[in-house]
Amino acid sequence: MKKIVTIAALAFVCGMQAQFGVKAGFNFANFRGDAADDFNVLTTWHAGVVYENEITSHFSFQPELLYSVSGAKKDDTEYKLGYFSVPLMLKVYPTGGFNIQAGPQLGMLINESDNFDGLDSETFDFGLAAGLEFFLTNNLFIQARYYSGTKKVSADADLKNTVVSASLGLMF
Repeated sequence: MKKIVTIAALAFVCGMQAQFGVKAGFNFANFRGDAADDFNVLTTWHAGVVYENEITSHFSFQPELLYSVSGAKKDDTEYKLGYFSVPLMLKVYPTGGFNIQAGPQLGMLINESDNFDGLDSETFDFGLAAGLEFFLTNNLFIQARYYSGTKKVSADADLKNTVVSASLGLMF
């Protein structure tokens, strides 16, 4: 963990150009794992701030601070998990306005739906994220990302988060 924070701090300091921004969008969340057979996709949301730091003309580093709702649906019951999420994305720009991104994502559980209490939720989540982003203008972007959790969300069942997200954002 200390290494990740150190690398993030160095990227902030060494970068040639940096921008702050905001983003928000929809999550299409579900669980995967041995106990996930009866769960279906739950549509939720995410919102937060981004900080993109250019390393070279083709690479940048983008940490984000997001509130993001994960979970799944089973029959008529929604199982929602609200996380404070920190994606740490390395972005590769093959062309000017388009980038491919990937990196780890850390999450801390902030709240959960009442019906999740019986599943004994875990406080921390960790996984890998990857996505595509396109700048419609110099400041306005659209983004699609996939997140696959590597840690169980419940001590009592083999359930891990998966999320496909679609975002709209603005850089300042």
